[in-house]
Amino acid sequence: MRIAICDDQNVHLEKVHDAVVDYLARHDAGEAEITDYSDPEEFMQSLRKEGGWDIVLLDVCMPGFLGTDLAREIRSRHDRTEIIFLSVSDDFAVEAFSLKAAHYVLKPFTQNQFDEAMDRAMAPFLRHEPRKLLLQLENGVVQAIEADDILYVESVAYRRIVHTAAAVYEETRKTLSKMLEELEALCPGQFLQPYRGYVVNLDAIRTIASDRLVLRNGDSILIKRGDFRRLREKFFEWSFRSTEEAAQ
Repeated sequence: MRIAICDDQNVHLEKVHDAVVDYLARHDAGEAEITDYSDPEEFMQSLRKEGGWDIVLLDVCMPGFLGTDLAREIRSRHDRTEIIFLSVSDDFAVEAFSLKAAHYVLKPFTQNQFDEAMDRAMAPFLRHEPRKLLLQLENGVVQAIEADDILYVESVAYRRIVHTAAAVYEETRKTLSKMLEELEALCPGQFLQPYRGYVVNLDAIRTIASDRLVLRNGDSILIKRGDFRRLREKFFEWSFRSTEEAAQ
């Protein structure tokens, strides 16, 4: 799990960091990488270059940036990031929750109050372990996306175009076979190659026709002649397995 904290006042930054460490130690949350930022500009640069944090804790009022400005940038990337705001005032609470914040914590806070905020931020990860694929975009930018969000990947010239319901990304380094290999490691059996130049998420398929797959976003992908039966069996097998796992 990747966690980032941004607060321009070091005394508050240290307190939030210690509160996170205390929470994780008591909740058996596994390994976590915690990165502290006292400069919101540095946080913004890291966000634009890497991003992909699971949980971000943001002071609201900082020189040059509001925490809500940073949160808006996170949301524009379509990252699945849980955001906790921290502030001495509740003046920004309405705006914070419009940005789908997990919680808004008033300073000074107790560990119990902080734990409540972390409980809400951690809930999605306890329900479903995130499986993230790292994409290398133009200009050295690294984008982490949830594998389950991928509808399909298509190979165009020297780039792989990754389609999700929310956005489209251009992976500039990896081959299609390498991406399929990484997706198979993250989500065994969930992705397949129905036709040369394509990798498809079985969960994204709406229907299988004799000559094409129709995805839930309306896109169609051709399939090899005579491959209809094999793909249909794969789809049924995956659908049955997914239903069985959900019932457990």
